[in-house]
Amino acid sequence: MALQSFTMPPPSGGLDLVTPIDQMDPSYALELVNVFPGAGGPSVRKGYYQLANTGSSAPLGFAKELPLADGTSQLIVANSTNLYSISSGGVVTNITKAVPHTSSAFNDTIFSNKMYLCNGVDSAQVYTGTGIAINLTFTGVALANLVSVSSYRERLWFVEKNTLVAWYGGVQVTGATGIPALTSNDFQYVMKQGGYLLHVGSYSNQTGTTAQDLLFACSSEGEIVFYLGSSPADVANWSITARFVIGRPLGFRAFIRVNQDIWILTQQGIIPVSSLFQTDPQQAVRLVSDKVNPLIATAAAAIPFSSAWSGFLWAGGRRVYVTIPVTGITSYFLVYSLDTKGWTKFQLYDNGHALSSCVFSNLPLYASATGIVYKGETGLAEAASSTSSGQAMTFSSRSAFSFFEQRGSYKAFKDIRPILKSKRGLTLNLGLDTDFKRQATVTTATTGAGTFTAWGSPWGSPWSSDVEYIFDRFAVKGQGHSAAIRFGGSIKGSPCDILSFEIRFDLGGQV
Repeated sequence: MALQSFTMPPPSGGLDLVTPIDQMDPSYALELVNVFPGAGGPSVRKGYYQLANTGSSAPLGFAKELPLADGTSQLIVANSTNLYSISSGGVVTNITKAVPHTSSAFNDTIFSNKMYLCNGVDSAQVYTGTGIAINLTFTGVALANLVSVSSYRERLWFVEKNTLVAWYGGVQVTGATGIPALTSNDFQYVMKQGGYLLHVGSYSNQTGTTAQDLLFACSSEGEIVFYLGSSPADVANWSITARFVIGRPLGFRAFIRVNQDIWILTQQGIIPVSSLFQTDPQQAVRLVSDKVNPLIATAAAAIPFSSAWSGFLWAGGRRVYVTIPVTGITSYFLVYSLDTKGWTKFQLYDNGHALSSCVFSNLPLYASATGIVYKGETGLAEAASSTSSGQAMTFSSRSAFSFFEQRGSYKAFKDIRPILKSKRGLTLNLGLDTDFKRQATVTTATTGAGTFTAWGSPWGSPWSSDVEYIFDRFAVKGQGHSAAIRFGGSIKGSPCDILSFEIRFDLGGQV
């Protein structure tokens, strides 16, 4: 028969690891690395640039932004002995308290423009934005036993390690001065699954006609209880309003605030707290992370509980980052698009470059295992700095398998034309996997030279942006009923948007 042509969409739906391989929607991908499936179509993520060097090569196990009352903010990072404040310009200040801590596995909250830090090993501390950090002055409990901190209705709440006991302070009491007392609340009388508390905090339930600010407590066994009322001291108005049991959470930091919601990272997948009020927990675990739950479950089996399990919302980029630990000092990100609901995998040039992470100055921030801090989604190279242009970024995808609307017919594939928007001269890897088998090799190809001169450059050809649409055709080999497109490359100094793929083949008979 005559040569047939078919257009495959880009991987705008993100990863799909659960749909049967012969029934996947072609807009999903079996593999997707460093390609973000955003609202405008998939694009290769941006690079990252060195913001600061703490001067120590010790791993930075903690990073969080501290917004201040004057509208500015500081980045607070910690290694196993030192606490640092970093300005938006990269100025590093050592703010370690008089008696240094011994673990960077901090849990934190912001209360009254102050950062509160607990790790269950060292005395709980607070940093006010000036000077150095200081120990809290609360009484009633050994401050080194406080492992988690949050706030609810203008009170600080703390979790005592390895217990079901939480401690709360007075209304608007900071614990930075004076000797205020904490009051205990023992959850062992309501928790039926045993274990110990991981987190106590505030959640705004918006499923009813009006929003309600609830306190929720989550245990190591995945049991969650919700309370309505100001505090346990207000006995007449303090009551349990809901109770759920989910999969076991993966750590003290496995609670990601996403706008008004909270996502809990569990051994089964991600559960938005809001979904518990709308469906059962087994369905809730499928609402956000269904298509990547196998990946999360595999990683959780290898590292079932760690402070590395964490994440953050980057509202400006319309995405949520989830840190997946690989070893004690290496990790990668699963990244979720708030617009397309698609997932992808982000791997930095070095898996130790984002030991901890957060948002700072409206950009992702990566704190490394070597004491260096990077601004993410900045520039078009990996690990760049004032003295280095950085490294090229690799990206890759493997599309869904398609029968090209001819399921029963055998095909001899001839060529692929990826439709891209980038600078010419891009080096690509192209290939086909046929009939659900992964092929050993792909073809390396380079797009043709550009035909325009960038604005502001010496005249030599028509002036224009040096980023243009690329639709070169490349030969590929493969025969079978179905095929998946293997696509990737190495890029530096250029953006890359992926628009579609045209594939041509000779159509055979029914086999």
